Amino acid sequence: AFPTLGWESTHDVLSTCILQTLLGGGNSFSAGGPGKGMYSRLYRQVLNRYHWAESCEAFTSFHHEAGLVGMSGSAVPERSGDVVRVLAEHFRRLEVDLVEDEEFDRARNMLKCNVLTQLESRLVLFEDVGRQILTYGRREGTEEMCEKIDSVTKEDLRDLIKRALGDGEKRNTPTLSVVGDRVDYVPSQEEIQRWFAS
Repeated sequence: AFPTLGWESTHDVLSTCILQTLLGGGNSFSAGGPGKGMYSRLYRQVLNRYHWAESCEAFTSFHHEAGLVGMSGSAVPERSGDVVRVLAEHFRRLEVDLVEDEEFDRARNMLKCNVLTQLESRLVLFEDVGRQILTYGRREGTEEMCEKIDSVTKEDLRDLIKRALGDGEKRNTPTLSVVGDRVDYVPSQEEIQRWFAS
């Protein structure tokens, strides 16, 4: 995972959420069906491509002034280094290449659909009202939120990744968390940082 801005920066939060939706992910076994993320980048380019990948998904974590954007994955211990390498390559690719129009539009539309569907729950709605008032001092309507999601561009996603990874000599150190019996198969944080520096 890499640092990003927190709730204070609405545009960055929305860019990060679109990026998370675009990357998506899941488990190597899925029953399929609409809304299951099977057209997401990580599902198509990791779970469908590498038989050893058991799970792979993007995640975000936002706080008042800072946040994280990252990817997690799992495999048998002997393949855990491969999982880390593949996820790092996806971050690098996002830094260099703009995402395709179809993939980007799908992610924006899916995010709007997810937000609107979640707000049908009274509990989620009240939590959203409270968070927005505490963070922004007012509540945005759904129409305004959808307009802001539509205002995010492909260039915004690339800029977000560039800032998250850091620039030139000042590359950010990736956050790395490992769980399992044989963590010695996972590359060290220093080795991963060298991948991003090269």
